[in-house]
Amino acid sequence: MADDEDPPWRAPEEHVHFGDVFKAPWLLDIFVRGDARLLGGDELAGNLVVKLGKWMKVDLPAEPIDLYSPSFAPKEADRYALAHASYLPDAETHHAILVSDSCLAATALVQGRVKRSVFGRLLFAPVREVTDETYEKLSSANVDFGRMPLPAHNELPANSVAELRQCFMVDAVHLKEHTKDRVLACTERLAETLEARWTAYVSRRGPVAYERSTFKLAYLYAGGKEPGDAELGVTDTIADVLDAAWVLEGAALENVSASEEAVRFGEADATEQASQRTDDLVSRLRELAELAVTSADALEGRG
Repeated sequence: MADDEDPPWRAPEEHVHFGDVFKAPWLLDIFVRGDARLLGGDELAGNLVVKLGKWMKVDLPAEPIDLYSPSFAPKEADRYALAHASYLPDAETHHAILVSDSCLAATALVQGRVKRSVFGRLLFAPVREVTDETYEKLSSANVDFGRMPLPAHNELPANSVAELRQCFMVDAVHLKEHTKDRVLACTERLAETLEARWTAYVSRRGPVAYERSTFKLAYLYAGGKEPGDAELGVTDTIADVLDAAWVLEGAALENVSASEEAVRFGEADATEQASQRTDDLVSRLRELAELAVTSADALEGRG
């Protein structure tokens, strides 16, 4: 990776976090269609495998294989099913980025938790290589909330894109056994960008979404034409308010959660933690109030 004073990627930490990139052959974006069925089956003896191969016109060695079909009674312990996945003929292994939040990952994988069992599923977005043209288009503007171009790194395919629109889930019990399959982790800056893009895609909320909405308001102020600096200057004040609220809702309140855990599971002093968090929240709320007044004044009389 090229030298960068503020690199977007870092090495994974001990615990799994939002934005960690995994690399493994089993990372397939499984999804279902109307033909989804539970599968039953068992091991097929080697001598029958040869016969099966002749019938299928495939040269199969005389070795046992697992044979599954909807025609066989499914076993609850196995839970195999007929499903679909993206066809990637040139990829022997696959990349995916975790989009479940770090708190959920900690709970599901029992990271820093006591008296809990590994349980649940975690959500991943597949990472795909795209053409130069597609990567450039996705990088130049927020044209598609569901596709996020990722910064280059030698651990990733060229022109990598996180396909947020094709997410799949991984069993936490299995993932717990494969945490060493992580190859990269997001730095804070890249994690914030991923969070904003993910939120825009799943709920049309957050910085990426409201940036587009405030531009549309500027378009209206410009009389249905390309807005200029005057119109954008007014509507950008709305984004300033929402940016401050986004940080308050996100990082500031996440710090409250971190303080609570430091007291509950560590030796931190509750009074000291409450004082620190309160001072921070008061400061941010006052800033938010000032920005809201400024924006309201800028918008008043428009339209």
